[in-house]
Amino acid sequence: CGSLEDARFVFDTIYERDGVSWNAMITACAQNGHAREALELFQSMDLEGVEPNTVTFLSVLDACANLASLATGKLIHARIIERGFVTDDMGTALVSMYGKCGSLNNAQAVFDKMRQQNVASRNAMIGAYAQNGHGKEALQLFDQMHMEGMKPDQITFIGILNTCVNLASLAKGKAFHAHILASGGFKLDDVVETALINMYGKLGSPEDARAVFDKMHQRDLVSWNAMIAAYAQLSHGEEALHLFQQMQREVVIADEFTFVTILDACAGLAALAEGKLIHILIVKRGLESNVTVGNAIVNMYSKCGSLEDARRMFDKMPERNVVSWNAIIAAYAHHGHGKEALLLFQLMQLKGTMPNEITLVIILSACSHTGLLDEGLQYFASMSTKFGISPTPEHYGCLIDLLGRSGRLDEAEDIANTVTSQSAAVAWMTLLGACRIHCDTERGKRAAEHVLELDQQNAGAYIVLSNIYAAAGRWDDVANLRKVMLDRGVNKETGYSSIFVKNQVHEFAVRDRSHPQTEEIYTELERLSGHMKNAGYVPNTNLVLHDVDECQKEHLLYYHSEKLAIAFGLINTPSGTTLRIIKNLRVCGDCHTAIKLISKIVGREIVVRDTNRYHHFKAGLCSCQDYW
Repeated sequence: CGSLEDARFVFDTIYERDGVSWNAMITACAQNGHAREALELFQSMDLEGVEPNTVTFLSVLDACANLASLATGKLIHARIIERGFVTDDMGTALVSMYGKCGSLNNAQAVFDKMRQQNVASRNAMIGAYAQNGHGKEALQLFDQMHMEGMKPDQITFIGILNTCVNLASLAKGKAFHAHILASGGFKLDDVVETALINMYGKLGSPEDARAVFDKMHQRDLVSWNAMIAAYAQLSHGEEALHLFQQMQREVVIADEFTFVTILDACAGLAALAEGKLIHILIVKRGLESNVTVGNAIVNMYSKCGSLEDARRMFDKMPERNVVSWNAIIAAYAHHGHGKEALLLFQLMQLKGTMPNEITLVIILSACSHTGLLDEGLQYFASMSTKFGISPTPEHYGCLIDLLGRSGRLDEAEDIANTVTSQSAAVAWMTLLGACRIHCDTERGKRAAEHVLELDQQNAGAYIVLSNIYAAAGRWDDVANLRKVMLDRGVNKETGYSSIFVKNQVHEFAVRDRSHPQTEEIYTELERLSGHMKNAGYVPNTNLVLHDVDECQKEHLLYYHSEKLAIAFGLINTPSGTTLRIIKNLRVCGDCHTAIKLISKIVGREIVVRDTNRYHHFKAGLCSCQDYW
């Protein structure tokens, strides 16, 4: 009946417990996500002198696999051999356990010794290969099954689909899908179809995932969740929301996974109104107290630009874990409230939650983006001694950013020289960004050269160095860099800004004229430009990376994507409504100045989320205090 608590109560009241009752209780725990309790019961069973049998060991091995407890699994294996219980079923369970515990050699050794390798044991071995990054071997074993005339089952197909994901091969996934359809005698069921949706989603093909979903004769909650997750993880938040709304119309009851996924989609769109409606549904379902769902709500409000709602949700959470604290500290850090983020970090420790590596990345980033140099250096120095956390390349990257933004470029470069891992390109890219801020041309050139030695296709390095050259008036160097990019086939990432209005994403590029309301948008921009000039706005033409006259530079600046998105929002939302804009690149200095003025002219708050942080523009000011 699914009530493990009641089962345990009955079990504890039994005066004399035999092997059957022990097995029943251990199996119930192992199958219902209480693996640790299953192992504790097994130890108690031993202490009471009750002999385990095959059923006991199968359940205990399952518990070891779920906990990824290799040491315990090996001890159980030894006892199985000692008691002579090495059957084919036991061998299959051992292969599965070793695979899930990350010990492929042991899984292979057990598999090779099996007298009869049936479909179940081969499925377990395929799963072990897939889980441990040996997709090639998994496919070879499947081919061997096929050549031997062994008929695959549902589990075989799911294992191979997971293998295609691990190999990051959409082509192999499609080929295998075709193989399943061509397999005589095997009828696609909802479990395999859901696995196909998962595979296509993880391999970046939402169209193929949706094609499978639409053809399903019977869709359960798991398949709905898989399709919504496929959209959400591929940044197709609009489609995820529409599908969630369809799910509601078909009266499919959402669970925790559904809500966490759709909240993530709302966060990606900065769709605050839709996020609030989903929050209401969560409250009605009685899931607001679930810590995972609560964390997702905090994250959604933060990424939608509503720090107040994020904090309100955090404060009423009955249970908080390190993820909860990281979410709220990151919210304050990214919204430009570095000092408040540090206060929350102190409160986190007072409440008995130990920080992890992610927490320290957030804290160092908060210090960097709010100019808290001394505090950031102190936290970095105490990472190992106070928190037992060894600095990772991400922490060193934050330290370089902290020093670089503060103008201590010599020290920042010294640290970049010490980073030797695969993250070295990130370290040098961070230093390059600091060189742009402080107009250090020669150091910037050195940093860019380091980045391009490691990653010749890194478009960001070319663009930032071009920015530095343009600011110094070195137009020949700008032209040379463009030629190098062209020769190497490096494509600059297109900048765009988006706004979510009336259940639809509206996206704009620079000088975009593709929107149906283009004329109204440009008319609104002209109106705003007049007011801005009257208020003293002077376009910052130093930011234009083209060697053209001042008039042309001003014209180029007027139609940046964020300005177009704001103009669209102003003519399509009620007066006084907060506008929420997402920019896929860093907001340029000219747009930052312009949006401050626009917020004052129109009397609205404008929240812009770029790649670095959140900017809350209100009454002519920005929350970042012009430090970003």
